[in-house]
Amino acid sequence: MAKADETGSYKGSGKLRPEEMIYQEMLDAILDRRLEPGMKLIEEDLAQTFGVSRARIRATFLQLAHDKLINLVPNRGAFVSEPTIDEAIEVFAARRMIEDGVARKVAVSMTDERAAQIRNHLDREHDAHHRGDHRAAIILSGEFHLLLARLTGNLVIEEFLERLILRSSLIIAMYESPQPVDCSHTEHDDLLKALTSGDPDVAAAEMSRHLDAIRDRLQLQRPKPGKTDFASIFGRNPKSVAS
Repeated sequence: MAKADETGSYKGSGKLRPEEMIYQEMLDAILDRRLEPGMKLIEEDLAQTFGVSRARIRATFLQLAHDKLINLVPNRGAFVSEPTIDEAIEVFAARRMIEDGVARKVAVSMTDERAAQIRNHLDREHDAHHRGDHRAAIILSGEFHLLLARLTGNLVIEEFLERLILRSSLIIAMYESPQPVDCSHTEHDDLLKALTSGDPDVAAAEMSRHLDAIRDRLQLQRPKPGKTDFASIFGRNPKSVAS
């Protein structure tokens, strides 16, 4: 795995390229709300922060933009994505349609082994919430839904849902009210009960309630961010540009 050396610069190890590691750090910062929606990402400042060339930062930007985590605006630069109310509603509407079928399929094919697998995952979710690890909680929440999709045995649904979950994780990280954030993992407990009932209608209804509850907790109106200190966000001192 590529890591920052003692100077803060990325050298790579053959497994992951420096821009892939920077991508992960920037994704973590978005999920941690250190990079706020609408925040401008200054290429030169980030190159100095990570101790890499601007070309590597541009490559990272391209991947982030592909995953709809940032927007690249001609003649203006790169900005953390700021999903609109309509986009947030559409993402969760799409998930509702897809995961209705997922819940029905999993409910009718539930076994003791599968239920135990889901419970093990929920234990990890509970632990993340109890530790106050918001980023891990968001990731594990998304992985819970991907686990259910995987249990359908339909790879196309799993891959499609993975893309939607990445987008909704961004929306949740940036816009969910901080007060009820601990509710989602208890909703997963309720969803497991519905899935193990063996009734596809009960499971689908509980899935819809869960997704609607997440959508209803969103706060999409937030103040514009001010001047950004990237070195502080990523816990580094600015370094000279490395190749």
